[in-house]
Amino acid sequence: MSGISLTRRTFLEGVAAASAPASASLFVPAAHAAEANDTWVGHTICDSCNHMPMCGIEFEAKGNTVIAIRNWKQHPNNSLCSKGISTLQRLYNPNRLLYPLKRTNPKGAADPGWVRISWDEAIKTIAAKLTEIKTKYGPDRVMFYCGDPKEPRPAVMRLARYFGSPNYCCESSVACNLAMVHALELSYGGEIAGGFGPKTKCMMIVGQNGAWSKPHGYYRNLLAAKARGMKLIVMDVRRTKVAEQADIHLQPKGGTDGAVAWGMIRVLIKEGLINRAFIDKWCIGYEEVVKYAETFTPEYVEKESGVPAELVVKAARMFAEGPSGMTISGQSITHQHNGCNNVRACSLMMALTGNVEIPGGGSFANWPQDYIRWDEGYTRSFIDQKWFDEPEQKAKRIDREFVPVWNEMQVLCSPNKLPEMVKAGRIRAVAGFGMNALIWPSPQEYQAAIRAMDFSFAADNFYRDETHHDMDLVLPAALNFERFAPFGTHGRKVSVRKPVKPLGEAWEDWKIACTIGAAVCDPETFFNGDPVKACNSILKGWGTSYEKEQQGLPALSTLEFFPPQTMGKHEKGILRFDGKPGFRTPSGKIELVSSIQAKHGFNGLPVYVEPPKPTKEFPLKLINGTRRPYITHSKTRRDQPYLFELESEHTINMSPKDAADRGIKEGDQVWLTSPYCDHKVRARARVTILCPPGLIDAQYGWRGDQETQPLIPRQNWDPISGYPCCNDVCIQVTKA
Repeated sequence: MSGISLTRRTFLEGVAAASAPASASLFVPAAHAAEANDTWVGHTICDSCNHMPMCGIEFEAKGNTVIAIRNWKQHPNNSLCSKGISTLQRLYNPNRLLYPLKRTNPKGAADPGWVRISWDEAIKTIAAKLTEIKTKYGPDRVMFYCGDPKEPRPAVMRLARYFGSPNYCCESSVACNLAMVHALELSYGGEIAGGFGPKTKCMMIVGQNGAWSKPHGYYRNLLAAKARGMKLIVMDVRRTKVAEQADIHLQPKGGTDGAVAWGMIRVLIKEGLINRAFIDKWCIGYEEVVKYAETFTPEYVEKESGVPAELVVKAARMFAEGPSGMTISGQSITHQHNGCNNVRACSLMMALTGNVEIPGGGSFANWPQDYIRWDEGYTRSFIDQKWFDEPEQKAKRIDREFVPVWNEMQVLCSPNKLPEMVKAGRIRAVAGFGMNALIWPSPQEYQAAIRAMDFSFAADNFYRDETHHDMDLVLPAALNFERFAPFGTHGRKVSVRKPVKPLGEAWEDWKIACTIGAAVCDPETFFNGDPVKACNSILKGWGTSYEKEQQGLPALSTLEFFPPQTMGKHEKGILRFDGKPGFRTPSGKIELVSSIQAKHGFNGLPVYVEPPKPTKEFPLKLINGTRRPYITHSKTRRDQPYLFELESEHTINMSPKDAADRGIKEGDQVWLTSPYCDHKVRARARVTILCPPGLIDAQYGWRGDQETQPLIPRQNWDPISGYPCCNDVCIQVTKA
């Protein structure tokens, strides 16, 4: 097609021609030109843990059928767990969505009347509807959303930008990991984390059970660090596998993590365990911290949190011995009514003791400035982040009144007030990729919002009635074995895929997003719908290409463009975009008192706010959404039957005392109730010492009468992040 001008019209004509055969591929070449009986080896990345890219999969295929999977030995994460092994069942699940569907009955009807349509009709319908809304109301009336998998984020965000809508959202701007990053950015200007380096003498892990939620190598590294003498402090209300390795296990009551952190800060100050030279040079707000910490005596902390006073003192002293690192979960304490400030309070201990950018302490990833995060392989230029950061675009976002701090700092929009925005006419359509209405509290309100929109469509691997019932179109998305995009980055290494062809008429997410972009915007801006060309637009700047990396498989090459990890980056001018020494905060220093929080009328300190207290009627605290080794929220249930066999119904953990008080025994059916919904949630009880008295450990993602999200209120949002308080709700459990 050299020399031919490709317009949106000719592009759509090409879609119609290319989509005629059921197994046709638009632009991406066939994954493997093998005969039907040839056996070959391919590579991909497991996306089961919902924080891609993580563990490598090497598979054996016969023709276009994957017949075996195994560890990809050359991949940095090369040991598959039960979730990764069972992805083959998901690939060949007979319930997969394989063809585009269009509703034929009115929204709200019991039967949507789904009929199969062609990709040509689907793309033309989407292009026409989105263009109509853009012309009549403005591009910001369309919300673009990525849920699970996270892999299409870069392509969908690029689609939102060139369509002209700053209302790009994802599950991380609803309730996941980004609030933790947000909290750290408020103080440090970026995500700072500690590892198990050879010089780490003490590690503090807050609210994270990496033995279950991270690749196998994490727990092996933790045990190795313990064996060489590293001390471990774990702050977690649960008795997790990681907590059982702790020298000190701090078990605060739900929502009181911030009180424990301030108690430890007070000990550091009172006993002179701070690094005053580091504070004076690199921090601001220290005197305010000293004054505020005075209230948090060990005795007050014990009364408020339940953590013994002597353990608060002992933990502070142990952390001060250093070098010390800290890891804070993004899926636990951020899901509290005061989550962001509680995270910030914990993180300040690194700054106060000077454990920042030193061997064995907390550090920042040393990425090229154009690169955003490790988990999707995309850049600021690919999504045009400058455009999203313009004040004009920030002012159009639907979260500007709801969470002003988030609106200023984050490029991702919070969609948590979607029902209100639809009623106000500020959102009239949604383009959803892996969208799940059950991620929200009181999900029925979001389902009603989808029903009330002018137009909506979703791309997904399976038909999910709870989300898709009132949408106009549902599109079949390819699975991880069938996708080229995106590539993965692992430190200075990059991994690409060698996939099979998608089953049926499924398209990979990047292909769907880029094809829509080519139809509503410009074909060249969206690589004529080709995911590999889209990846190459990034990789070429790093001195490589998808084809080059694919030829080197199964080995992973080292990207010389990526700088090696070094310490003292704040002193060398590596952290700031202007090349000056310091941090990416407005002041250039670690802001113990956040200037951005203060700018928007909040206390700049990470103040502690008492959590909701249990009552006689609702005496138990709920943790909603902790992971199991074989469950990631809603995706590893009936989609992967092997995992469903391990836990075939909603099972809660409760302490022996709480069970005995209610006449509940192991395996009994129980009901969960809260003040915020008028119906019961069904579960089966597991009586275990993993839970302390007063706590219920439940799973998010079950459906029907087992779904826990209706227990969570649509009020008491964290004002700094806009996250719901999924881990900060009082409930009751009764025997069924």
